[in-house]
Amino acid sequence: MNYRELRKIYYSHRDQYEEEYQLRLQGYSSIRTSLYPHLMQRDTVKTSQYPLFVTLHLEISQLMETISQQSQRISEIADTLPKIAHDQFYKEQLYQSIISTNEIEGIHTTRKELVDVEKLLEEDPYKTEQIKHLSTLRMYQQILKDEFLQIQSLEDIRGIYDQLTQGEISPEDELDGEFFRQKSVFIQDDKTGKVIYIPPQKEEQIQVMLTEWIRFINDHSIPNLIKACAGHYFFENIHPFYDGNGRTGRYILAKYLSRKLDKFSGLVLSQQINHHKQDYYKAFRNTGDHLNRADATFFVETLLTFIKEGQENIIQTLLEKQEQLNRYKVKIEQTEGLEEVEKYILFLLAQSKLFVDDKRDGIEDRSIIQLANQSNHHYSKKKVKDAFLHLEDRGILTLIGRKPSQHYLSDHF
Repeated sequence: MNYRELRKIYYSHRDQYEEEYQLRLQGYSSIRTSLYPHLMQRDTVKTSQYPLFVTLHLEISQLMETISQQSQRISEIADTLPKIAHDQFYKEQLYQSIISTNEIEGIHTTRKELVDVEKLLEEDPYKTEQIKHLSTLRMYQQILKDEFLQIQSLEDIRGIYDQLTQGEISPEDELDGEFFRQKSVFIQDDKTGKVIYIPPQKEEQIQVMLTEWIRFINDHSIPNLIKACAGHYFFENIHPFYDGNGRTGRYILAKYLSRKLDKFSGLVLSQQINHHKQDYYKAFRNTGDHLNRADATFFVETLLTFIKEGQENIIQTLLEKQEQLNRYKVKIEQTEGLEEVEKYILFLLAQSKLFVDDKRDGIEDRSIIQLANQSNHHYSKKKVKDAFLHLEDRGILTLIGRKPSQHYLSDHF
């Protein structure tokens, strides 16, 4: 289907421009919202008189169906994974999501920083001191817990922002309004320095637009994926904060997708956006061009494509890891001279090895001892420690840490 930008129709067939706009806006397959974004003409705000709308053409319908099917497939595969493998894989996706969403904003975050912060949270889940990335990691962990993110008021939006960015906003970017910023800002192109977007300038206007956004995201008559993508565009169009707009908007989007699809589909979107930043920003600019009259169809299609491709990567990775884990399981069973407790330990370490990017972030001995004791066999601490020593002597395990003690499955096994 050749669904063209209205802007291109304006320049090629100006006599058909208004008629085409009305056909799209009033069409049976269109979703017309009550959201009125700021639309730009070069470096100035041209208008905010056109409602945001999405045309549900064939490609978008197919994308939504594929995404739904792939989400079900991801859940099916993930549910077959043993607990250690599942939790470790989720943790890796969580790290990558945070690294990506920060990188989009020009914030460099290392995997080690996140691992260190997570260890602090494991020791004290209620830690309140300001530590870099602690608040962000804690918020993203809520996705795994499947906690419902309810947004019913402006206070809710501010609360999410405060929790997500706690200790990570510079003093000059601290909010100065009742809930949001009250001074004017503008967005520049990083390379050219040109103004590419001017969001609402007064907090009063921000509050009015976000109040309408809240109504929109709570409208159950709109398809979930359309609501998620169009809502994300409008939130970023409002730009309610001095800093942290993208991180907050993408977190809300990830949390929503994780509930409506699956946890992995929610996390993978930031990675896809980071890999395709130019396409992401181009979709923003196109929707915000006054000649396109708030047609969010291309933006929605872009985000849906990101979700679909991210899901495909997740499915491929899960299937590959699952196959490798099955091979390990067979090899463990076929290895002569192993006691049952040793087989149990090796299978846990195989899961950890396959689903963790850095071996030092794998499962520690104390966790294995605890799991072994809680298993149906109730293996004692001494029995597990003796098994570690025996497996070391056979060259199957390598000791890679002492405080805390940690073993790794040897590469030649």
